[in-house]
Amino acid sequence: MPSLRVVYFHWPGRIEPARLALGCSGVEHKNEVISVEEWGAMKETVAPSQLPLLYVDGECVTQSMAMLRYVGKVCCVGGQPLYPADPLLALKVDEFMDMVGEVFAPIIATFVLEKEEAAAARGRLFAEGGEVAKWIQLTDNILGKSASGYAVGDTLTLADLVAFTWLQQFKTGWLEGIPNECLDSYKHLAAHAEKIANVPEVRAYYKDATGIQAVYKR
Repeated sequence: MPSLRVVYFHWPGRIEPARLALGCSGVEHKNEVISVEEWGAMKETVAPSQLPLLYVDGECVTQSMAMLRYVGKVCCVGGQPLYPADPLLALKVDEFMDMVGEVFAPIIATFVLEKEEAAAARGRLFAEGGEVAKWIQLTDNILGKSASGYAVGDTLTLADLVAFTWLQQFKTGWLEGIPNECLDSYKHLAAHAEKIANVPEVRAYYKDATGIQAVYKR
């Protein structure tokens, strides 16, 4: 197994599924949490100058989805790889993850707005008929059709970790304008979150979680 090191801030962001995959699979790695000031001092040494970072045997890799797929190939939970070897199942995992990822673009677009305007814009995104609400509803619909309770197939995959970590973090109030009850109307998403949070390896990983990550703890 290669030497692995993940570098990011303390908050979940888009790297949390990879952190969770590494943590709950037992794969040896280093989770390096840095401050904004530390990143300012080191970002010119990385091309492109962006986080998160994954070091594989000392070689730096960027792009969170590329990292996640790699991690999914080397991590297993319950004896099953988190990124399926079967091409069709892998395609479905990719499709699901990309769909859930659609929630980020409209939220990121609010970062250039003034504080009050940004909060109001985020509220509209999560309101019924809003752009983010649309993608969450599609996710909820897909999960509602699952006989296994998992996003894809009959075992835990990266698709489950993505839906769980990316969406549940919105319930913590970390971004002004997004109400803590923003996911309350999505019953299949709620059931899925409980299922994934109570996977023994996931539950163990988050047992001492604090801050935003405490939303994942059961």
